[in-house]
Amino acid sequence: MDRVTRRQFIGRAAAGTAGLAGILATGTPPARGQQREISYLCWNNFAPAMDKKQNEIAQRFTKDTGIKMRIDYVSHMGPQQAKLAAEVQTQAGHDLVELRMHFPWLYEPQLVEVGDVVAELEKAHGKALSSGYEAAHIKGVWRAVPMYHGLFVPTYREDLFKKAGLKIPDTWEDLYTAGKELKKMGNPVGIPIAQNYDSISTAGPVLWSFGGMEVDKDGQTVRINSPATEQMIEWYKKMFRDCMEPEVLSWTDASNNESMQQGKAGWIHNPVSTYIVAKQRKLPTADLINHHRSLGGAHGRHETDVPRAMGIWKFSKNVEPAKEWIRYLLGKPEVYNEWIMSADAFNLPSYEKLQDHPVLRTDPKYAALSAPGVQYHLYGWPAPGTDKVQRITNEFILPNMIAKAVTGTPTKEAIAWAEKEMKRIVSG
Repeated sequence: MDRVTRRQFIGRAAAGTAGLAGILATGTPPARGQQREISYLCWNNFAPAMDKKQNEIAQRFTKDTGIKMRIDYVSHMGPQQAKLAAEVQTQAGHDLVELRMHFPWLYEPQLVEVGDVVAELEKAHGKALSSGYEAAHIKGVWRAVPMYHGLFVPTYREDLFKKAGLKIPDTWEDLYTAGKELKKMGNPVGIPIAQNYDSISTAGPVLWSFGGMEVDKDGQTVRINSPATEQMIEWYKKMFRDCMEPEVLSWTDASNNESMQQGKAGWIHNPVSTYIVAKQRKLPTADLINHHRSLGGAHGRHETDVPRAMGIWKFSKNVEPAKEWIRYLLGKPEVYNEWIMSADAFNLPSYEKLQDHPVLRTDPKYAALSAPGVQYHLYGWPAPGTDKVQRITNEFILPNMIAKAVTGTPTKEAIAWAEKEMKRIVSG
């Protein structure tokens, strides 16, 4: 038996007395005596296997850390927004929340600073992608932790391009050249020009590649009325006339997917889900679809992106255990890789060193998704993701401007209308 010296005895007794005094004073037992538990609200992933894998990882997390975990899944098409708003209103609910695109901006005052966690992840995985930074780094502070993103990518019928001897386009102007031939073959280009988010997801990159923007980075100065916007409009007008069908004016977010999967469209701009679904359903077009590098222009190669991040409510009483979950899921390379692999390339890591992820080598048709040199942005870039910039997106001003122009409104008149509408929102 080890002998205890008088000095050691006095020290241990003093520590024990202080601990007991603390418990009696606060009425709170020591943390290690409590069952730690956290709850997490996130969306029903479009890649369901990723949710299943997350549940498995959560069970291992509990086994390894002793922290119990409850994950609640909800549709992001309305119910999730309502739930987030209700939790803020009542200052009660989950500890952790999954936040899509601009949502960290909406709830910035309610979110714990998580710069310490992001710094650890960036040290391990490289810098967060530009879209993750735009979404979660708010007024100099990280309010959420980037976890993965779903990018848009050119999707085309490889068999048709080979049959017609068409060059794989590298720029938006190249697409016009190929699109004319595709339409003659009965397989038009399918870019929606309607009140849906896919319309904005293509219009943004086209505008940016011509050097244009809707609102400047100050979030206040409307810049839509510019020569670059005129170039973008003229490009859309000739694409609509020579490469597409009028039905794109009434398309929904699902229409371009369906047109490609059903064998009509020869080229669309969409997340890789078009191909994944065709493959899963064993559609004949699955073998014919492929992807190529994102298109560029004189001002670079840009893509609309859908980053997702994890935030922690300030009212949570479990901030540190919540951070432990984020570190466990995203900070352990073997766990993060396992989770990303489960999504079959639909969701990709949000950090630079992981862009050439092994999931892109599980299918040759995922090669273009590594997208070197592409800049990923939120809707409205370079403006910050404020509520006013989101209103410009949600009122579909960009696709409405384009629709007016391609159906006969003079270009300058259509742009002037958009400028007036954007100024109304920004000054409101």
